Amino acid sequence: MSRIVFILLLNYFLIFRIVFGSSRNSDSCTVHDCNCNVQIEVVNAELVDDVEMADVNIDIRTSDNKKPLLANRVSKASSCMEAEPSTCMAVKPFSCMEAAAKSWKSGIYQIHLKKFNISDLEVYCEEDMEFGGWLVIQRRQSGAMNFTRDWHEYKEGFGELTGNYWIGLEKLHALTSSCEQELYIQLERRNGEKYYAKYSEFLIGNESESYILKNVGKYKGNAGDSLTPQSGYKFSTYDRDNDTWGGGNCAKKYEGGWWYHICYRSHLNGVYGDDNAGVNWCAIKEYESLAFVQMMIRPTQNCWRRLMLSN
Repeated sequence: MSRIVFILLLNYFLIFRIVFGSSRNSDSCTVHDCNCNVQIEVVNAELVDDVEMADVNIDIRTSDNKKPLLANRVSKASSCMEAEPSTCMAVKPFSCMEAAAKSWKSGIYQIHLKKFNISDLEVYCEEDMEFGGWLVIQRRQSGAMNFTRDWHEYKEGFGELTGNYWIGLEKLHALTSSCEQELYIQLERRNGEKYYAKYSEFLIGNESESYILKNVGKYKGNAGDSLTPQSGYKFSTYDRDNDTWGGGNCAKKYEGGWWYHICYRSHLNGVYGDDNAGVNWCAIKEYESLAFVQMMIRPTQNCWRRLMLSN
C-alpha cells in the first residue's frame, strides 16, 4: 500500500471512528503435491513509521492497550455528525469497524446484515491486529471440530465464535458483495513461527455461482501467496464437486470445503493436524498442517468512500 493510499485509509478510518465511536493459476501443487517455492517477503510491520506527514496532518497516539489511535484534520464532517445524537446512535453497525468503535476490544458484537435483513447477527471482531476492525470469518485452533462438512453446512456456517469457526458462504457472499472487503489471514506453525497474508480485495459469488472466489486483489505479507492460485474457482464440498480435477473430487480426497482447482495451493479447512490433508498453506511449508489460522475481512477505503458520498 503506497503511503498516500495509507494516509487516505487513515482518513476514512478516522471518520467512522468518530461517527460511531463518539456517539486470488499455478498448478505446481496439482492434486495437493505442495512442490511450492517458498518466497517469503520481509515486510515492515511498523506501518505507522512509514507514514509521511505530507498533505494531511496526522497525530498518532497510543491508548492504554497500545492500540494506535488515529486523529487528523478532517475538512468535511459527515452528515451523521451534524445530525441529532439520537439519530446517529440509532444507526446499526454493518461492520466491526463500527461495532467495536467505542470499546476497541476484541469480542462478540452484533452487526446489521442488510441482504438478510438481519439486524442482530453475532460476529467476532478482532481489534488487536493492524488497527482493528476485522470481522473473523474462519478460525482453526484445534482438532475439536470436524470441518468435513456438506454443502449445506458450509453454506450456513458452523462452529463457535470464540473457537473453531466458519461463518458460512451465504453470509460471506452478502458481506463481500455489499461493500468491498480486504482479507487478512493469520497463520502459525507448530513451532510457533507466525506469518500473515493480506489481500486487497476479497469477493465471493452467490450460490448460483457456487460461491466462486471472484477476486483476492493484491497480496502482501510474509507467508507467501497461496490464495491467488485459488482465485476464479468455485467452492467444493464432498457432496458438491465443482473443482477442475479430472481424477475425482478434491474435497472428498482431502476433506473440508474450499476453492479447489486441481487441487490446491492452500487448504485452510482441511483436517486439523493431518500434514497431508490440511490445514495447509503451501508457500510456508509443504506437507505441514498449521497450528493456528484465522481469516478476517474489513471494509476497504473504497467502501468507506462510497458510503460517505452516499450520505
